[in-house]
This record gives sequence, structure tokens and C-alpha cells, in this order.
Amino acid sequence: MLRVLVFAAALAGLQSVAHADVYRWLDAQGRVQYSDKWVPGSQLVKVDKVRSDQAAVAAAQNAEKAKLAASNAHIAGQQAEQAKAQAVKQDTAKAQADQCAEAKERYDKAIHARRIFREGKDGNKEYISDADADAYRLKARGDMDTACGNGGK
Repeated sequence: MLRVLVFAAALAGLQSVAHADVYRWLDAQGRVQYSDKWVPGSQLVKVDKVRSDQAAVAAAQNAEKAKLAASNAHIAGQQAEQAKAQAVKQDTAKAQADQCAEAKERYDKAIHARRIFREGKDGNKEYISDADADAYRLKARGDMDTACGNGGK
């Protein structure tokens, strides 16, 4: 009975060793040694197919994760660029709207004013002639058309 138990234990031990990579090397006395652990100067004699397959699957999964992470980073970069472009469009539209509003206000003042003046060198108001006022109104209308697009109002 004891022999059967010893034999069964030996078989169980051999079965666990059979699933490992095996390395061969020469020790300091020149004798050949075998182990399931890598030692400097050793050569791989047997590869555990199960372990190799698991390593290949893990490597493929890691490669897929890296590819997905790179794709996500690329998409995030594109979204950031789109957000920047949208912000620039909004800022430009706001600046154009402000310029249009200022041009409209200047034109409305020019149209509704009986007389138009400018400040003189001494800081006093100097009224301009009717011909110069008409030219100022035309220029204000042109500025408004430019800032707001044709049709202005």
C-alpha cells in the first residue's frame, strides 16, 4: 500500500513538472543541470505550450488595449480641436456683431443729427458743412454695410 502511495505522489509531482518550461545548463563542475527556472547561460529545452498560449493571448489583449487607448486619445484630440474651432467661430461672430452694432449706432446718430461736429484742435466743437455732413453719412453707411453685410439694418 505504501508503494502505491509513493508511486501516486511521484506521478503527481511529475505531472506538475510536465507543465513547466525546462532549461538546461552546465554547472561549475561541468555537470548538466535541468530546472524550470531560467539561469544565466541556460538553454530552453522544452516549452510549456499552455503557458505560451496564455502569454500569446495576454499579449494580444495588451496590444488591443493599447490600440484602443491610442484611438481614444486620437478622438479626444479631435474633439478638443473641434471645441477650439467652435470657440474661435463664436468669438469671431461676437466681434462682428459688436462691430456691426457700433457701425449702426454711428450711422443712426449721423442720420438723426441736424448738424454734425468734430472736435477742434482747442477742444471746442467745430460744425462741419452740409456737404461734409452728407459725405460723413455716406461713409457711415458704407462702414455699416461692410460691418453688417449689405443691407445693414
